[in-house]
Amino acid sequence: MSEDGTPARGDVPLEVFVYYDFASSLSYVAHRVLARIDESLAAERVDLRWKAIDLTGVGNFQRGRLLDPARRESLLRVAAALDVEFDPPARWPDSRLAGEVAVVLDERIDRGHDPKLEREWREAAFAAYYEQLDEIEDVLRDFERRAAFPLGAADDLAAGRRLAEVTRSAVAAGVEGVPTLMLDVFPLCGIHDEETMLGMIQRYARRRRRLEADAAVGVN
Repeated sequence: MSEDGTPARGDVPLEVFVYYDFASSLSYVAHRVLARIDESLAAERVDLRWKAIDLTGVGNFQRGRLLDPARRESLLRVAAALDVEFDPPARWPDSRLAGEVAVVLDERIDRGHDPKLEREWREAAFAAYYEQLDEIEDVLRDFERRAAFPLGAADDLAAGRRLAEVTRSAVAAGVEGVPTLMLDVFPLCGIHDEETMLGMIQRYARRRRRLEADAAVGVN
């Protein structure tokens, strides 16, 4: 690491958790916006770890509820301001199956599996919900043909047991909505334009690395 906190070659990537729910339109917007700064974050040696949760375990969210027209217009205005085009579903979807698969794939990353699988699933599932390309069950069947390991029965995945555990942990950590970036113990809820998001993550990462370097000097 350099003196100003910028990463040096060989620095271990810094993980930033992004909590989301496939049922959240703003999570879809965040998925699109944050994808635009992937290369800049890689240069900063920052890895975003997307953590699916179940909004019904966080706040007043009801599966199957009709999307209020005023809420829909508000979402479309926010998306347009961030240069994201999408088609919010008429009802809040049951996203437990998609979220459970995402949790399984994220857990596998810690076991050495390629993070590309999680990214591919997240992209396919978000496209199913917000670009109206496929039914999520069809997406799962196609994905399982390419996955390097069994994901489990669809009924078991749809129950969302692992998803519920991750949700409880997220709530205990201070997550109150989605999308939320967890910067150490500080939850940053919401989404902004890519320049703003990149700036906030860069400042956090550089400050974190400076503190770690200062601590290491103090120990030695």
